[in-house]
Parts: sequence; C-alpha cells; structure tokens
Amino acid sequence: MNAAAEAAALLDTMRSIGTPARAEGEKAYLKSDLEFAGSSVPGMRSTTRAWLRTHPDLTHDELFAVADALWAHPVHECRLAAVELLAARPQLVTLADVPWIYTTLRDCRTWALVDPLAGWVTAELAWRDPDGLLPHLDRWVRDPDFWVRRSAVLALRTLLRNDQQLDRFFGYATLLLPEKEFFIRKVIGWVLREVASRHPDQVDAWLRDHMAAMNLVTLREPLRRFPVAQAAELRARYDASRPGARRNSEG
Repeated sequence: MNAAAEAAALLDTMRSIGTPARAEGEKAYLKSDLEFAGSSVPGMRSTTRAWLRTHPDLTHDELFAVADALWAHPVHECRLAAVELLAARPQLVTLADVPWIYTTLRDCRTWALVDPLAGWVTAELAWRDPDGLLPHLDRWVRDPDFWVRRSAVLALRTLLRNDQQLDRFFGYATLLLPEKEFFIRKVIGWVLREVASRHPDQVDAWLRDHMAAMNLVTLREPLRRFPVAQAAELRARYDASRPGARRNSEG
C-alpha cells in the first residue's frame, strides 16, 4: 500500500465535497492554524468508511501508515479522518501504540481532535486493556500539557459507562479541580454529567465535598442531570461557598 497516495486521494475526496464557506467558518470557529477542506463531519466520515470498505483486510501497519500520512497534511479534516480510521478499527490499536497516541495528542492542540482520539480511540483501548493502559493515564493526568491531562479524563469514558473506575475518575477530578484552564474545568463537568446519569448519589456526594474548590464551569454540567429541586439546592450551596457570599452573610 502506498500510504501517501491513499491519504492524498482521501484529501482530494474531502475537498471535492467541501465548500469554501464551510472551510472558512470552521477555521474561524476552531481558531485553528490548520487548513480546512470544508467538508462536513458526516462527509468526512462517509469518505473514510468508504475507504475502509475497499480495504477489508487492513493490517495494523497499513492502518497507522495511512493515519500518519493523513496527519502529515496540515488539514483539519485529514487529521480527523486519521482518528476516524483508528476509531473504526479498534481491534488494530494496541498497547504498543500508546506512544503514537500520546505524541499525537500533544500535536492536536484543539478539542476537535483531542476529544475523539482520547474519548473514542484511547477509551476503547482502556476498556480492552485496562491493566496496560491505566498506568499511562495515571501519568497523563499530571502531564505538563493540559490537552494530555484532559485526555486522561476522557480516556476513562468507556470504562465509566460500564460502571468501572469511578474511584479513579473522582481521583482525577479532585486532582485537576484547582486548575484554571477552561478545557480542564469543562471536561471534569462533562464527564461528571455522564457519570451522574448512572451514579447520581456518588456525583452528588463528590460535588458537596468539593464545592468550595469548584468553578461554575465544572458545576453547571452535572447539574443538568439532577432533578430541578436538587440542582437548585446544589447551586445555592455553591453560591454560599463563595468567599464574597460568606463576607456578605457575616456583614
């Protein structure tokens, strides 16, 4: 397989179904330095799935060669297509690919690429090989790059949906709670919201225990999963925990 030629052909297809207006709009929305082909996500996904149907016997090395060739293009849709290919063939992604995943996460520099690579590809690998991958996530959650720290949380999603690793997630959330980075605050709340749909009592207890250190960006997400009265009570508790509120009540 000529990976470079395959990637170039995929890019040509995505450009052919894209529009300049969409390319301009997506670039502005994501505030990205990358080029944009202007194809929609469904269009990109349809393109990659069609390619996969013509390569039913794809090997691990071929898959990653094409992913690398796609990533080499400084085009957003190419990089998203690389992630999409890995997500569509999870059985070909192994623990030996963790260095590739880690390096690529550091190169993403946008939630639009980090989230599917961490929340789909890495999360699936964590589900299939938790003993092998979880020690990596324990390091990632302390990584200097906040996108990698965000990825550590997202990579637990499949395990959490299967009622596993709740304690590890709450540990990650507690560790990351003091951070001021928006994308860290947001991902804690986002995953809390997902966990709350299955484990509302545990999320409620964690929120109450950590309310004083929490940012409203984090709190808003899980509140969406609670009954109105419970959400209102938690929000009132949050408001009362703010330093200004305590001074006003004392005055």
